[in-house]
Formats: sequence, C-alpha cells, structure tokens
Amino acid sequence: MKKKGAKTSIEKALDLIETLKEKDNLGVTELSGILGLNKNNVFRILATLEVKGVIEQDRETGHYKLGMKLLSLEYAYIKNLPFLKKAKPLMRNLRNRTQESVYLSILHKDSVVYIHSEETKRSVLVNSRIGRRFPAEKTASGRAILKGKKEKGFFIEEDIEGAEPEVSEIATVIRDDTGQPIASISIIAPSVRFQKEDRGYLEKLLLETGEKITEEIEKL
Repeated sequence: MKKKGAKTSIEKALDLIETLKEKDNLGVTELSGILGLNKNNVFRILATLEVKGVIEQDRETGHYKLGMKLLSLEYAYIKNLPFLKKAKPLMRNLRNRTQESVYLSILHKDSVVYIHSEETKRSVLVNSRIGRRFPAEKTASGRAILKGKKEKGFFIEEDIEGAEPEVSEIATVIRDDTGQPIASISIIAPSVRFQKEDRGYLEKLLLETGEKITEEIEKL
C-alpha cells in the first residue's frame, strides 16, 4: 500500500522533468540531491524516460538533458492552443506595420514562456525568445499578464534591458471570454533601434492588436 504523502512513480518522473527544465545537464548525484531520491530510484526513472526519448544522456559527461520527444510534445500542445490560430494573422499584421518582432507568451508558474513569434525582416534583430523562460516579473510580457489579473482593460508594460542587455520590450495582455488574462503580446527590438521608434505609434498598434485578439477569442 502507498504511504500517505508518498509520491507515485509518475509524480517522481514529472518532478525530474521539471528539474531538468530549470537546470539542464545534471548528473545522477545532482538529481538525487535535488529530488530527495536515492540514486537507484533516479537511475530507474532516467532509464525509462531515456527509452521514450523524453530525456537524453550526454555520452561524454554522463549528464542528462531534455530530449526531442518532450520538445515535440510541447510543440504539439502549443500548436493546438485554440487562441493561437486566431492570434497568428493579427500578429503578422502587427509585425508588418511596425517592422519589429512580435511575440506571444503565456505564464507558467512564476515564469513567462514565449511560444510563438513573427520575426522582423530587418537585418538586425535580437536573439529569438521562442521556448525560453524568464522570471515573469523581469519581462514586460510577464508583468502584463500579472497586472491583468488585478486590473481590467488593456495597458502597456515595458522592459528596457531588464531581461536582456540591449533588448527592449513593450507588451499588453490578451484575455479570454471571461476577461481573465491568458497570454500577452509584445514587441521586442534592439534598444538602440527602439529608442528611435515612435513609441506612441507602437503602443497604439500593440493595444489595438491585443484587443482584436481578445475579441476573436470571445468568438470561439
């Protein structure tokens, strides 16, 4: 019989996956210490996940990282988010009008994850944030979603080189049919170019797009 409070094998495996998402390339000893499990238990979980392609082992260091199968599962989840299909054409339109990269992101625990982008066609652009996690409070996108839980309507949040050096971001919230924030849309650009832009114009277009995506979601 399972002891009260004891974790199942599935829960242990999910904890291990979450750990590797936060700290990639860890060895068995490190995982054992973080998870509070004995090494034999960790070995068994790793072996099962490796067979399924969820994690991969670096043959030189013996350390483990997330595998391509997990990435494909995440992509399948993101691709099937109902509101993403509605958002894409409006994001492309915003990218074309501003000539800057446009991102869609969602909140996961205390982090914000960038899940889709329409990249600028300009020669100078920032490193892609797709699939990357940042502390929500450090980004304009994260703060927009958090603020949207407390306040109604649409507004602009900004981040000037707080999340990344030489990179600036402005963001607004996207809401579902109940008015709850479910994502954020943002414009991200090199700070040097961002400073020369017509900020009022960018913010106006961004707010309009956030509202339009929300209106489309309400029709789902």
